[in-house]
Amino acid sequence: MRLRLLVPLWCVLLLAAACSGDDDAGEAGDASADTSEAPSDPLQISTELGTVQGADSAVEGVRAFLRIPYAAPPTGADRWRPPQPREPYDGVLDATQPGGSCPQDVGGSTARFTTIPDPEEDCLTLSVWAPTDAEDRPVMFWIHGGGFRAGSAHQPYYAGDNLAARGVVVVNVNYRLGPLGFLATDELAEESEDGSYGNYGIADQQAGLEWVQSNIAAFGGDPDNVTIFGESAGGASVCAHLASPASDGLFQRAIVESGGGCNRMFDGDDAKAAGEQYLASVGCEDIACARDLPTDTLIAAQFDPGLTGDGVTMPTTGRERAADGELDDVDVMIGSNAEEAWLFTINMEEPTDQELVDLFGQFTDQPDALLALYPAEDYPDNLERFRAMRTDASFTCPTLAFADAAAGDTYVYHYTFESDDPRFGFGPTHGTELVPLFGHPEGLANGTPGLEGRDAAVSDEMQTAWVAFATTGQPGDDWPAYADGGQVMLIDEPFQMVDEIRDGRCDSVTELSETGASL
Repeated sequence: MRLRLLVPLWCVLLLAAACSGDDDAGEAGDASADTSEAPSDPLQISTELGTVQGADSAVEGVRAFLRIPYAAPPTGADRWRPPQPREPYDGVLDATQPGGSCPQDVGGSTARFTTIPDPEEDCLTLSVWAPTDAEDRPVMFWIHGGGFRAGSAHQPYYAGDNLAARGVVVVNVNYRLGPLGFLATDELAEESEDGSYGNYGIADQQAGLEWVQSNIAAFGGDPDNVTIFGESAGGASVCAHLASPASDGLFQRAIVESGGGCNRMFDGDDAKAAGEQYLASVGCEDIACARDLPTDTLIAAQFDPGLTGDGVTMPTTGRERAADGELDDVDVMIGSNAEEAWLFTINMEEPTDQELVDLFGQFTDQPDALLALYPAEDYPDNLERFRAMRTDASFTCPTLAFADAAAGDTYVYHYTFESDDPRFGFGPTHGTELVPLFGHPEGLANGTPGLEGRDAAVSDEMQTAWVAFATTGQPGDDWPAYADGGQVMLIDEPFQMVDEIRDGRCDSVTELSETGASL
């Protein structure tokens, strides 16, 4: 394994932002415009809430419509409620400038090295990139990562213009984060009309998907051909939509990038107990008190966000639905990166032999048996043994377990590419596939535009495969479904189909390990 001691700090900390830390919206306001009519000005589009003014993007032939509100501000009494209908726009909405992020902690060291727009609680917005001549094009609906506590749809890193130039319409969605997006309490469950609670960020994403159903045709997209895709907590969000009956019919295809195996969900009672502790930590006994607190106070308090098994929005997991045959009509592409855990252990000291056993014990009640799958002679040190196990237990092996459970057209990848570009002084760790996928390295703090050589080649192949999957449900003619023999595509230069990854140990790892570490 290549040593990576001279990793640019801004690269490391930017990627950390991707994992730092993941009820229906109702009917929209009365429409005053006929969205079925083709606009005379391709930069001025009529939606159900009014007309939006976009601009030409930096990529030739692609339009950008930025910061379009899709739901009412989730403020005041609407905190910890499902997203509410937005009032129609007054006049023509200026959609030419990037939007903000949902409330989050931007004061840590990560924020100094990554480009995250200023937070604002009126944050339920989305951005659209569409070819100028688009008509009935496939739609790719991007859900950002950030551990359900950080990130934004409007980060330059995620600009969808390069993908749109390949013939799709790209939509990036903002959603509530941290305690504002994922708090669960008994009181919230009791005041809910349908009994849902805790998954407000997922409900936001569902409202964004409903906006797509009602409006995307006016931008040249096909509402009957929608692919949801996301990375890290965004990948886990895709898993949530695979699990949620409320999302059925809002998309036809799904791509899970480094989101695990769609098997992670907090128990509802545990989530509510944690929510009560959180309320106490901010000095509140009820939700009314918390709704009156400043946003900064709510974000500053310790909270571990995640998907909650509320029995309504999340009645089960995506893997369980796949195993039960409920996702047979959904095409899925799912994958992981070869060194996911490297990012999470950058400053970790090499563990002693006993410390290594203790670390493995966090993932299984049989640490010695799990440790035996990672013989000391196969790794330079104990830290690399732990990194390999954590990558397997938290990401790669759950990914294969989902593919084993799912029938039909499920495609699996494993990202192994290591760049020669000095800007990217790391290997295939968590989040690195986003550089070639979106093609916007300048979105990294202190980054510069453009990809060259092997990086450009991998970018071209990835974008081709992702767009092909969104278009047809198959990422390539030479990429068979996992059910056809258990093959996995290595994302490298060049791409390579293989019969086995991770030395074939995933069945044993899955049997021994528990749910794995949090995203």
